[in-house]
Amino acid sequence: MSRTEAEKSVMGMIDLFHKYVKPDDTIDKPGLLKMLKENFPNFLKASDNQGKDYLSHIFEEKDKNEDKKIQFSEFLSLVGDIATEYHNQSHKATTSSGGHQ
Repeated sequence: MSRTEAEKSVMGMIDLFHKYVKPDDTIDKPGLLKMLKENFPNFLKASDNQGKDYLSHIFEEKDKNEDKKIQFSEFLSLVGDIATEYHNQSHKATTSSGGHQ
């Protein structure tokens, strides 16, 4: 059976995480910053344009258990925040173009 689009999206997030993990299946701070710069440059540029230095504090904010590592659940929280921002931007774009919210 082939995967649905939703399943492909989830598997893509798992693949993205695994691309940057260390042998202990976590991402360190340099790995997280590299992942964000390589995969979300438009998001980071928009944050910078709004006067938000997203990279300066995101690792500490998402490292909930303060072990200096990002585990998969913490990674998902980060991606969820980025997706939420993109979602909010999509509503602003449709509002300004006369679309529905």
